[in-house]
Amino acid sequence: MNSPTATRVAVAQTIPEFGAVEPNRDRTVDIVRENASADLVVLPELSTTGYVFDSIEEVAALAEPRDGPTGRAWETVAAETDTWIVGGFAEADGGAFYNSALIVSPDGIEGVYRKVHRWNEEKRWFDPGDDAPVFETPFGRLGVQICNDLWFPEQTITQARAGADLIAVPTNWVPEPAGEGAAVNAERQAGWTMGVHQTIAHANANRVFIACADRAGTERGTSFEGQSVVVDPIGVPLAGPAPRTGEHTVLADCDLPRARSKRLTGRDDVLADRRPDVYDLGYSSSGGA
Repeated sequence: MNSPTATRVAVAQTIPEFGAVEPNRDRTVDIVRENASADLVVLPELSTTGYVFDSIEEVAALAEPRDGPTGRAWETVAAETDTWIVGGFAEADGGAFYNSALIVSPDGIEGVYRKVHRWNEEKRWFDPGDDAPVFETPFGRLGVQICNDLWFPEQTITQARAGADLIAVPTNWVPEPAGEGAAVNAERQAGWTMGVHQTIAHANANRVFIACADRAGTERGTSFEGQSVVVDPIGVPLAGPAPRTGEHTVLADCDLPRARSKRLTGRDDVLADRRPDVYDLGYSSSGGA
């Protein structure tokens, strides 16, 4: 382990092959071994299965319980390397399926996070999670999100209020939809995908570290954005963004105690100054499945 004020975080950008669970799993294990100096390795969303499912039958064939082969493989390599792992997998739990992330320590599986805010076709295959836990680790308090969760600031606020120093985000970023009435999805400033901008904004607004492990490549006609990144509590990338294409691992030494003070000036506090009495958070659906 590194010193208490220097937590080494590795975010791994991989290119999984759809349906090739065993080779994909083996590659994640190799990546953890290759980054054994890290306190935490973050792997992409659905890192063992791939992302673009065509049927619930495919999900059922590829999903596994939390203590299945992936959980056991990650337990073994975490113990071998004295490293924590947060990695995405398709979870089977009874008759339900979740887009989940395993949280694994050298002592074993610490928990599972289930994606709360499903994206697009995921709503056909996966049930929603209903919790935003924060995990105690030797290096600090760890929150977990998955991809689209990062577009909902309430979740980061909730985890920051629960004391998260670092939020690990397995993700599969795709190009931002142009939206109704937009003719083109223009290239964003610095060439960064919207996920990087969201990461920077939420880290800055809540004074937390955020580590996003994206995938790259093209799968069944869907292209992924890469650009894995670690961002500090003032919204500055410490490592990355990685290139859009190819497999990469980016490393950052994170001084997690920096995330524990939310005070900007003698009079300004990013959490205490929020006004829930003013905000209208009584959401209702605008339509859609």
